[in-house]
Amino acid sequence: MKKIIIILSVAFLQFSCEKKSDYNASYEAQDPYMHSFVKIINVYPFAQPAFSGQTSAAFRFTYNKTLLSAVPTAVGATFPSGQDYYAVNRIMTERNLDVSLALGTPPATTRDSFLYRYEPIVFKLQKYYSLFICDSIKKADRVLVVEDDIKYPAADANYRVRFVNTIPNPPNATPAIDVYANTTDSLIFSGIKFKQATPFIELSRLGSATTNTFRIKWTGTSTVVGTISLTLANKMSATLIAKGFVGATGLRAPALISYRNK
Repeated sequence: MKKIIIILSVAFLQFSCEKKSDYNASYEAQDPYMHSFVKIINVYPFAQPAFSGQTSAAFRFTYNKTLLSAVPTAVGATFPSGQDYYAVNRIMTERNLDVSLALGTPPATTRDSFLYRYEPIVFKLQKYYSLFICDSIKKADRVLVVEDDIKYPAADANYRVRFVNTIPNPPNATPAIDVYANTTDSLIFSGIKFKQATPFIELSRLGSATTNTFRIKWTGTSTVVGTISLTLANKMSATLIAKGFVGATGLRAPALISYRNK
């Protein structure tokens, strides 16, 4: 049986997990001047593609016909997990990054029709990027590419956050999202629409605080769309994401999630 493959033509040559010591798993030196660094985030909001045997839109990623991980990346998860990025060797040769369903068999009449190829995505050397799979697979712009400004805050006790909106069907009257921090609901980002990402901002840990609460609301309303308690660390960087589909329930319901960039 054949799985649906979404083919993304990307200017990748080699993926390997970036280590803080600048060495790969085989302890071979990596030249940081010859790599870009990429993280993939699965925030696919739709019930489709839904086929016989499929229980979720968990994806597997294959680079140049080599499976990057046998563990599917579930909705709301990142690849690689944690703070790691994948190091991309920038030799000027195109290779394909394939995204396939982890489970499920498409109907025979559509197996060979769901093939897509992106235009090459150009990554700059020594830069970090997040790729959000956040829209219908039928759309050419189903992946949002955001450059990650990876640096440390000025103060040891500070941390950095940014926000990305990946909810594709907001209410017509309130198509944007506001982000609030702390129990006092301090507004930190305002009017962020679908497929928009804010810059990172610095926040204080407020003494010895180990967590901070963030809420998202439709702009201009008191309706809370999602809440998260973010675990804090000195000089960390994190991305807050509004994900899901308005009107859905369970794992597809609108929610606020996060992942670490540093």
